[in-house]
Amino acid sequence: MRRDAYLIFYRLGLLTEYPFWFILLCILLGAAYVFFLYFNSGKGSVNPWLRIVMAALRFLAVFLISFLLLTPLIRQNLTTVEKPVIIIGQDNSQSLILGPDSAYIKGEYLRRLNHLITSLKDKYDVRTYSFGDDVTSPMEINFDEKATDISHFFAEISTRYVNRNVGAIILASDGIYNFGTDPYYTARDLPYPVYTVALGDTNDHRDILVNKVLYNPQVFRGDDFPVEIQVDAIHCDGERVRLTVNENSKEVASYDIEIRGNHFSRQIPIQLEAKEPGWHRYSIKLSPVSGELSADNNRQDFFVEVIDVRTKVVIVHDAPHPDIGAIRQALESSEKFEVIERSPEEFLLTADSAALVIFYQVPSIQGVRISESVISNLPSALFVLGSQSDIPAFNKLNPGMILSMTRLSYSESYPILNEAFPYFTISQSLVRLVSEFPPLQVPFGSYQYSSLTEVLAHQRINGASTRFPLISFTNTADQKRGFIIGENFWRWRISCYVQTGDYLVFDELFQKVIQYLAVKQDKSYFRIKMKSEYLENESVEIQAEVYNQSYELINEPDVTIVISDEDKNNYPFTFGQTGSAYFLRAGTFPPGVYTYRASVMNGPDRYEKRGSFVVKPVNLEAVNLTANHNLLNRIAKSHRGKMLLPSELENLHELLKQNEEIHAVSYVQRIFSELINAPWVFLLILGFLTCEWALRKYSGL
Repeated sequence: MRRDAYLIFYRLGLLTEYPFWFILLCILLGAAYVFFLYFNSGKGSVNPWLRIVMAALRFLAVFLISFLLLTPLIRQNLTTVEKPVIIIGQDNSQSLILGPDSAYIKGEYLRRLNHLITSLKDKYDVRTYSFGDDVTSPMEINFDEKATDISHFFAEISTRYVNRNVGAIILASDGIYNFGTDPYYTARDLPYPVYTVALGDTNDHRDILVNKVLYNPQVFRGDDFPVEIQVDAIHCDGERVRLTVNENSKEVASYDIEIRGNHFSRQIPIQLEAKEPGWHRYSIKLSPVSGELSADNNRQDFFVEVIDVRTKVVIVHDAPHPDIGAIRQALESSEKFEVIERSPEEFLLTADSAALVIFYQVPSIQGVRISESVISNLPSALFVLGSQSDIPAFNKLNPGMILSMTRLSYSESYPILNEAFPYFTISQSLVRLVSEFPPLQVPFGSYQYSSLTEVLAHQRINGASTRFPLISFTNTADQKRGFIIGENFWRWRISCYVQTGDYLVFDELFQKVIQYLAVKQDKSYFRIKMKSEYLENESVEIQAEVYNQSYELINEPDVTIVISDEDKNNYPFTFGQTGSAYFLRAGTFPPGVYTYRASVMNGPDRYEKRGSFVVKPVNLEAVNLTANHNLLNRIAKSHRGKMLLPSELENLHELLKQNEEIHAVSYVQRIFSELINAPWVFLLILGFLTCEWALRKYSGL
């Protein structure tokens, strides 16, 4: 009986933490109250049935009030129905309107697409995206994106819709991608169907274009530098075209090309002379041929920076090592550096005016020493420690770090880049690749360094992340010191090539390390920080810093900047204040060479900085105009979907309806709330007592 009563309360959704017999006490309390009030004394004048009704009302009121003292909970099941999400991704790149069907794409196709979106909203939760070099939601279609990264669209969807009821993805594109990775492999882990709408034209049309330009972005004044231009032609057999290279509307090189074959490609080598320092803009032009598909790809601009001096770097080492070759190759891949190798004896005898000296495992256990006085006179130095390093002799140099070792032992340490490193920017691709690099052989011990030390990479030992520095920097008022605690980073360069097919990421890492140490410290009270190169679809971002006479950062005065283009048009801006510094996002600029003049008034003093930067054109969309429907078909088939033509767009609604994978999902959520907080309980008790009071008055009690 007791269990049956408990089950009745449970099924009614009422729960309490007290034992069941407490509920019996509430019933007994109500019964006792009623007995003494209505049945313990003579009330013969009251109608028996009326007395029973009043007693029942009082019993219920007392029972409910006492039952609420047990803090009962109400169990409720909340059911939510989630409609399937249909994601529509529309390619917004320029290649879609450079082909012969551009009028159809901008007109009839967009009308059909909007009609499909409207018809799907009744049954599905429709989310729209447009993509090119970035992903935008909701969909914004103007076909002005300078690049196409389909893999980024799939990666974005995979991140945003984790654990959501995604019914299907509808991808509308020409299948041409010129940025990011192969979208087929990026999409392979998507668990939901993918339908593709094949836009564009798969036929080869008559066209001639500048496909690729290979050149060194930095050259030195007075040098002749090579430029290699790849010219491609389709269905232009027998045509003769002229290639010209202009600088500031002046022709500096030309080449006559005779096209042979319907699929023609040739590398055209030319030599140019680097004259004046600064940025130089060169324009490559191909004379057009009649009937070609697009003339937008007949021209391509490139920019070359002519510089005066190279940064001299001296590597001091006691014995050969593959690491030394890796450093040399990384630096010599850029024209900015001149690398010299010296033995310790040659270094001490030769007065090299180097911007940076790298001591590779020097002092060494072979007895090679460098005095503290020599080190203290160097403005910049980089120390690499390894198995041949004499650690006690290194500590005596007072370089800015002390390594204590109880015994001579080494461990394998993997690098973990510090993404908050303040001295130079670290790209996400660099962070991702470095995490896959093999370990360095690192001296095992404890590290002591000053509070001025910034760590670029920490050590990960036996799978555990540590605060031990692997690559770090210590700055004082007049000196910069860098430390690489470990050897065999030549394996990093090999790993970089295995992962990416080139050495660019490794070279970027070491060039930034060397460049930071080699650059003389800026002692000015006003500083501007910005890149020297931007793409035309990239926002120009500039940082500024103002210091008082005590070299403390301040940001009270206004900082202004005027950016000027090649036609002497001026664009004035005022920096915004961020923390203790300044920041400006100036937006995008057309391709060209720009100069700037930034200024600030700090009390009676006026400071000014001048410089230049270049905005490079992005011409990826015009290079390839042949749609890749094979890629779209592979993606659709591998995800239980189907590829459709734009004329079949209306069939998508029926295909989605027939797909049994796409359905609504119900979620049941169990909610517990205190019964005492329910307003209807208060009203019920008040109603019982009010009715009883009215009946008592009626009966004359």
